[in-house]
Amino acid sequence: MSRRTFITAGLVGAAALVAAGWLRGPYAPGSGVPRRALDADGEALFGAVAPVLLAGALPAGAEARAALDEVLDGIDRAIAGLSPAARAELAQLVALLSLPPVRLGLARISPSWREAAPADVRAFLDRCRASSTLLLRATYDALHQLTFAAWYGNPKSWPAIGYPGPPALEPAS
Repeated sequence: MSRRTFITAGLVGAAALVAAGWLRGPYAPGSGVPRRALDADGEALFGAVAPVLLAGALPAGAEARAALDEVLDGIDRAIAGLSPAARAELAQLVALLSLPPVRLGLARISPSWREAAPADVRAFLDRCRASSTLLLRATYDALHQLTFAAWYGNPKSWPAIGYPGPPALEPAS
């Protein structure tokens, strides 16, 4: 990649993020669950991404919805614990991916995130992960890391992976 291409891509990406902030939705209806940092669009995006990234790890059947709600709660806590600058960048990313033209053009998903097919979400994530564009790889990293931190930071997920939990500390005598 040439220096000129890199600078151009950076400027286009920055302009897209600014435009996303200006055109901010919300495009998704709220769930009614009070959250500290995750808005309706973020909840819809992570609600589509988490089951795909955690396929095989989330419980099936009636427990699936409760597990996904716990993942969204964990993502909300994780975002609330980020620095203000990191929260602002993540909010810009969510706003950008929530814009219908960007969602269609970049993610190739025409319905809303709440209605997106898991195969389409998987294809989007795979394209981001394998992209030569730093911004798309960073998008994948952010979605992946927040989702995995929320799921594997939850003690309810530990038995499935054989993790007994942190060792108990004995008080010093």
